[in-house]
Amino acid sequence: MLIIEKALKQLRENLNSMTEVVVDMLELVKSSLEQEKINDLEVVFKQDKHLDQLEKSLARQCMELLALINPHASDLRFVFSVIKTNIDLERMGDECKNVAREMKSAGDKVPPEMKQLALMVVDTAKKTFKALANSDSKLAMEIILDDDKIDTMEYNIVQKYPQLGISLTAKALERIADHATNIAENIIYSVEGIDVRHENTIKQRMGK
Repeated sequence: MLIIEKALKQLRENLNSMTEVVVDMLELVKSSLEQEKINDLEVVFKQDKHLDQLEKSLARQCMELLALINPHASDLRFVFSVIKTNIDLERMGDECKNVAREMKSAGDKVPPEMKQLALMVVDTAKKTFKALANSDSKLAMEIILDDDKIDTMEYNIVQKYPQLGISLTAKALERIADHATNIAENIIYSVEGIDVRHENTIKQRMGK
């Protein structure tokens, strides 16, 4: 039992390390968009490479854990959730890189709506990582319900601004929020053992 507890503890710590890198990337993207300092986004590319390495390491750790020990059902759900969350975190990093690439190539003035979208996306990610660290399924459900607000803002930006770089940046930010929502779903599965990928299920559980 001590072996599995130690392995799971290390898994949680490594997962938290990944979320910290993603938060750093998101904060840099947000501040660069807010201040229209697009050149600052160069750092994002370096961080993305580091995140890729962490993703591979965490995936290997999950596989070794499953192969060497026989965890309980709740621990199995956690490990499987980490495997999926690991992928979403790496893809969040990829989308940060896409934001940096599109804004550098576009060279357009950043619309105020884009700055607001970036703020909402970073806030959603931070809430998601808080829920992840605390195994908070209630907060995870709230995150899923709020996803429509980001979808609507992204749609409005794409409709209002014809510039390709702005459109692709908005879509990349929206996809970051989608990955955060995926992680929220993984949290609920890990904690409660239920699949809430359908919105009606969430609304029923939240009494909405």
